[in-house]
Amino acid sequence: MKTCQTCIPCIMKLFTSTLEKVTLPQDQKADFMVRFEAYLKEVDMSLPPARSVGMIYQQVLQETGLKDLFEAQKTRGVQEALLLYPRLKGIVDRSSDKLEAALRVSALGNILDAGNPNSYDLEEEIGRLFAAPLSGGSLDLFKDSLDNSPALLYLADNAGETVFDRVLIETLDLPVRYAVKSAPALDDALLEDARQAGLEELTGLLETGTSYPGTYLPSCSPEFQEIFRDADLILAKGQANYETLSDVNRDLFFLLKIKCEVIGDDIGLPVGSLTLKFHSG
Repeated sequence: MKTCQTCIPCIMKLFTSTLEKVTLPQDQKADFMVRFEAYLKEVDMSLPPARSVGMIYQQVLQETGLKDLFEAQKTRGVQEALLLYPRLKGIVDRSSDKLEAALRVSALGNILDAGNPNSYDLEEEIGRLFAAPLSGGSLDLFKDSLDNSPALLYLADNAGETVFDRVLIETLDLPVRYAVKSAPALDDALLEDARQAGLEELTGLLETGTSYPGTYLPSCSPEFQEIFRDADLILAKGQANYETLSDVNRDLFFLLKIKCEVIGDDIGLPVGSLTLKFHSG
């Protein structure tokens, strides 16, 4: 998916909120903003938005000497999600279609995102988990794919979301490899986040070899690129994975909550939709 002009204000807002997390003199922050605005005027619109966001974030880390601006937020997100885990698990266990319910739960976790442009009430969102159909028209195909695949490659998104992913993974009857980032990429999950969520006991954890949001394959390690290419079945979580993989030349499924009109228009669904979408490569 290419960057469009509508993406620029969103990237600007995300960068500004990220810069607020840094303790720097105001003149240095002002210098950052001037250079960032200049960068945005020349941004490569042929790249996915997540790629541009990742490049900017890495530059901030490099110039400030900081390691991870979202470390505390990620840890807190996983801890808060773990408190919800028994409730989320109970919702699935009581459902007549456990897989669909677990997919909804996992997609709902996608709102726990530093890049989410919308405010939300998590309790409210859980309360209306079944208020609308699971969008995308791909549920039956996903069920068939699970039945006919020896394993699943699961591409993680943000840290707090890992607990919601755990609820889904526990309903699956096949081996799962769970791929996280190799270095800080906004609030995306790292190995420690996945372990804290209890996924080490359930999955084979691996790293993508990149520190950019989503799964921008040219920046991933050769080892991960081979794993991706050879995977029988892939489930990619979240908007950044959609941005970076929606043009990839292979079959896979996207699972997300649509949070912006650009992605909604690209998929053909309204903002707010819990979506499981098959992509034919």
